[in-house]
Amino acid sequence: MKRPVIVTIIGVLGIISGIGQAIFGAVVIGMRNKATFLDEANLKAGSAMAIGVVFLIVGILTFLFAVGLLKGSRVARGLLGISEVAQLAAGIYGVAALGSSHRASAISTIVGALVVLYFLFGTEKAKAFFAKS
Repeated sequence: MKRPVIVTIIGVLGIISGIGQAIFGAVVIGMRNKATFLDEANLKAGSAMAIGVVFLIVGILTFLFAVGLLKGSRVARGLLGISEVAQLAAGIYGVAALGSSHRASAISTIVGALVVLYFLFGTEKAKAFFAKS
């Protein structure tokens, strides 16, 4: 079966997002000992390193999941689904616990996660595409 267009779009956006996250993580790791960066970011070197490593790992995983998704991998689809459920939970937490300045971002996180989950698990075309893999 031909890959649904929306799965292709999600995969390509995932690849772009993963590359961006990995680059961001690498930049933060590279800047972890720069005093001006640490002051502006209000971080300590150890925290900057931890944040950079997390973004690097998440970026690489996002990239790999997206490539697997484009190949029709049910494992990648499942792992991406778990990731989106975590995003959904983070968004709900953001709406409930964070200040009003973060509420719009949290709501957009919820909407984005729900859209991706629907298009990966709720459409007949996606179900058929991943069933063939």
